[in-house]
Amino acid sequence: MAVVDLSHPVSTGMPVYPGDPEVRIAPALTVGADGVAVARLDMGSHTGTHLDAPAHSVVGGRTVDEIPLELVTGPARVLRVGPSPAAAGESITADRLAEPLPDHLPPIVCIATGWDVHFGGEAAGAHPSVSLDLARTLWARGARVLGVDCFSPDPTDAASLEAGMPVHEFWLGNDGVIVENLARLTSLPEVVEMSLIPLRIAAGDGSPIRALAFVE
Repeated sequence: MAVVDLSHPVSTGMPVYPGDPEVRIAPALTVGADGVAVARLDMGSHTGTHLDAPAHSVVGGRTVDEIPLELVTGPARVLRVGPSPAAAGESITADRLAEPLPDHLPPIVCIATGWDVHFGGEAAGAHPSVSLDLARTLWARGARVLGVDCFSPDPTDAASLEAGMPVHEFWLGNDGVIVENLARLTSLPEVVEMSLIPLRIAAGDGSPIRALAFVE
């Protein structure tokens, strides 16, 4: 069985969502001076490939440490955009998926747009988004964890941010979980096992994760 790393590396100065804390990693102790190496990590809870708990946008919502591990591990469905590639700023609807949606979905569903290739580049913020209608359909068919290979399932441009985040409001408002900035989704088969486990941050609104897929 092959293990596919679906995470972006965490490093100083890496891209972050507009307004989020910048990432800084620096030595706190060194082997030469202290006998051991320890790094100081300064970053937001939504750094890199990460999980959004309901508490991210819902007052009193479920926090990271309250998410059952069974919800974020297990069978996943990868839905590809096709036949043409996702366009900048496009709102992905069900009819833009390469294959018809099955009637029943596993709890983990990921939308593979291929936009992860722009992570760290100028086009990253112009990523495609998930339409609210598609999000509602995925939820109705059993999905509870929504993964995307870009900054957000909602648009990230300034005008859209002012208008709110409807997919976040719907998904997290229904006690679901969102995973953002996944990588290499387009390399996966349609059905795969995934592990999207967050750090056990007490009362956390989100957490970086080491996202993995297990491919036979």
